Amino acid sequence: MAKYTFPVTREEFLQLNLPERLKLWAEDRELEEYIKEKAFVANPPSKRVPRGTPEQKVAIIGSGPAGLGCADELASLGFSVTVFERDDRAGGLLVYGVPNIKLPKMLLKEKLQAMQAKGVEFRLNTLVGKDILWQDLEREFAAIVVCTGSTKERELKVPGADLAGVVYAKEYLQSTTRSLLEQELAVGTYVDAKDKNVLIIGGGDTGADCSALALAQGAKTILQLELQECEMTRNVNQEGFCEITAGDVTLKYTTKLVALKGDPSGKLTQAEIVQVAWGFSESGLPISEEKPGTNQVLAIDLAIVAIGFTGPEPLIFESSGITKTPLGTAWNVSGSFATAKAGIFVAGDVRRGGGMVEWAFAEGRDAAAEVAVYLAKQ
Repeated sequence: MAKYTFPVTREEFLQLNLPERLKLWAEDRELEEYIKEKAFVANPPSKRVPRGTPEQKVAIIGSGPAGLGCADELASLGFSVTVFERDDRAGGLLVYGVPNIKLPKMLLKEKLQAMQAKGVEFRLNTLVGKDILWQDLEREFAAIVVCTGSTKERELKVPGADLAGVVYAKEYLQSTTRSLLEQELAVGTYVDAKDKNVLIIGGGDTGADCSALALAQGAKTILQLELQECEMTRNVNQEGFCEITAGDVTLKYTTKLVALKGDPSGKLTQAEIVQVAWGFSESGLPISEEKPGTNQVLAIDLAIVAIGFTGPEPLIFESSGITKTPLGTAWNVSGSFATAKAGIFVAGDVRRGGGMVEWAFAEGRDAAAEVAVYLAKQ
């Protein structure tokens, strides 16, 4: 269970500007410590993993955890590695999807610079399938590893989802981090929860990050909804909600968003919620039913949608010809990172679906070993 605390009173905290608040935040630093101590440590040498040469060029698509793990491992093995990133900074989820209060960007910058010192090249602002053709990659590189992650957000399907004041978690987190890095959080350059009644839809880790950031921004109230029962949350490390000692934050389990409502101008003003009870269908599948008489209508100024991701975005499949599974992930040979196309590999969330940062790094490193074995046979 993540624990968020402040070393000052709430009144003192809210007198600070936002950059000072983000620096002052003291949080359970598991992710930061993992990035600092473990993520960029190469796998122990193995006789089964052949070393490469600078003449053997590998392209990695995506610079999130899986892409960085794969690139770092391949560079350590002696291969020439180029990472293609569609955004303006390397890091993927780590740079824009994880708030600075959880992972200081200076630490990530240091790790990326260390990778560049190993010879890893980052080509930024380059979307494969648009800015560079897949065929050009196949001509230039001996192997390609797709690590594009699971970035297509699940759509909120309730009345009022299109009202002004409804944003998705990715936009909310990215806008603040981008503004922090580029414009020192100038007014109007990010989604601001200051003095607002905030509703966060989704009780997972991303929802918790949004809740923490909204509190840091000075939200008036924060209500977070989770449809599942507490013991049914998928993340076994989060058996209860984050314990926050400053601010008024409430997490409601077994609570469903019914509708969002707005004023005549189309601006969000209210949310209707209802409690649910979980049971099982005749076939044994879990089902929920609304509890009569538990509907509530609440005043809301900002709704943040954090209900997960449905899989990779379609462009990578369209441009590469990689087969997509019914779950939306990339098809791969069972027990392998290889696809049906020779020299093409997949790793991370694009292969196995959404997961933890640690898993993605491990996937990238394991995929690198498989790439090394493949190239040794060519």
